[in-house]
Amino acid sequence: MGADNVDVFQRLVFSVPSLSVQIPALAGLSLVYGAVAFAAVSAFTPLDLAPASVLPVVVLLFLLPFALAAELFPRTLSQYPRTWSYFLALTSQFVMFVYALVLSGANDIGNAWSIIWLCFITLYLLNILVLVISTGIDRYKRILLVSLAEPAALIAAFYAVGGGGDLGFSTYRHVFAFASLLIAAAFLVFVLLVVDYLIRSNTDVSAFELTSGILRNDRASLDLGVEARPAVETLVIDNGDRLRLVAPWVHPGPLGGFGGGQLSGNVIDALNDGEDGESGFFVHVPCTHKEDLSNPEDAAKILDAVSEPTGVTQASRLVYEDYGEIEFYGRRIGDKQVIYLHGEGIDDYDTGVFMCGVDEDDVLLMDLHKHDLQDGPEKEILYGSAEADRLKAHFDDFRDRLAEEPVHDYAAGFEVVQSTQDVVAIVERVDSESVLLMGIDTNGITPDVRSLAAEYETEFDDVLVFSTDTHASIHELANMTRSNVEALDAAVERASEDVAPATVGLASQQTQPLKLLKTDYNGLVFSVNILIRLTIIALFILYVVLVLWLFF
Repeated sequence: MGADNVDVFQRLVFSVPSLSVQIPALAGLSLVYGAVAFAAVSAFTPLDLAPASVLPVVVLLFLLPFALAAELFPRTLSQYPRTWSYFLALTSQFVMFVYALVLSGANDIGNAWSIIWLCFITLYLLNILVLVISTGIDRYKRILLVSLAEPAALIAAFYAVGGGGDLGFSTYRHVFAFASLLIAAAFLVFVLLVVDYLIRSNTDVSAFELTSGILRNDRASLDLGVEARPAVETLVIDNGDRLRLVAPWVHPGPLGGFGGGQLSGNVIDALNDGEDGESGFFVHVPCTHKEDLSNPEDAAKILDAVSEPTGVTQASRLVYEDYGEIEFYGRRIGDKQVIYLHGEGIDDYDTGVFMCGVDEDDVLLMDLHKHDLQDGPEKEILYGSAEADRLKAHFDDFRDRLAEEPVHDYAAGFEVVQSTQDVVAIVERVDSESVLLMGIDTNGITPDVRSLAAEYETEFDDVLVFSTDTHASIHELANMTRSNVEALDAAVERASEDVAPATVGLASQQTQPLKLLKTDYNGLVFSVNILIRLTIIALFILYVVLVLWLFF
């Protein structure tokens, strides 16, 4: 998944522990942080603190403010998960601890005062930023208010224990500190609103709305794109049972429920609904995010274009050719061809790279998309480039060779397993040659799947592995290191037992008009990049200004 597109969000998502872990951690860490902070202040400052004051420090400064915020945020901001709220509280608690250690090194009372208020302001801004990103910029007024609860509780504790009023500062200094907190918050929200405005002027999508929706795994349509009628290719294998491999010239994306991110899973579910006893799977053609669906509901139009091809009883043996920069596997079925490609280090291809001048009725071209799931390539091949011309020449040469291959009786067995990850196994036998095709509804391949494929290489003449390039769940993709190899192994065993004389057929049909992102996808990419870079730059500048403001 390329780092220059909206997949960059994957790098920002991680697993949040359960409440059964986070709540005890909040309480336990408050004891640890409070004790360490107390010891540091006692050791490195002239303050003579009584041991009995440890407990008030723990409760008032490291527990209650953060527990209050953790419970308040999900109650006042609808759809904000309680687990996220506690994780934010734990993060803020750690920031407070770091500032307490810095405070122990203050060389005079003035610097100590500035460090304390910089801490309060930092916690306030941290809450605002996280809540805006995860719930949306349109709720900024409520966010400004609820985010104040945590620093307000800390400020109250600070003054309650006597530290705020007995430092010899004038009333102006106190008012200046409170005003600095509010000014900093207003400036942060202003920056975020400006960033959102700039992004909206580039595309009609709010990047904060997109970000919060992706993080919440919402399902939504993007008011972008142009009307198109992409082809949907259907390969049917019939050995008494029927398997449909559906290959729409549409990319599964951008992410999550936005646009067609859940397309592969929706298609697989519909093909295996159990009403007709048939099974099916989604396969990925070589295309880019420009072919993303704008509206997730248009998945129904993809399904309406699934065809009923006429099957043939003979096919060629599997042909393989390595052209150095790209590899092709393929077999001829009657006067049609099924071809699988793999380009090491290449993520996606413009649709015209291979299929310019080629009829989808004649060729099913599948991108195996078998790169490493967590460390995939970022390179895209652009139509019209010199590299695209070379790949096209290789493709045409391979097709010419494949057209001359003799055909033999065709037999096949297959199995689709739907579980935590949908998988498919297809075993094909032609002229004593046995080929295994394993597919999994992920965006790339994990090492355990590669190991399973290697084990089967002694049993089959060729083993091909493919993924659907799904973008269904950023949460799963961000943390997936293992696949459901047990389900895949079981599918292979059942497919092998199911091998029988079969027919295989290919047909193609265009969809009804729907919207694909096309060049509007570039606006979406720019939005994400602008959001990330401007926000980081603005936060850095804001923090520098705060330090100068408070200390000088």
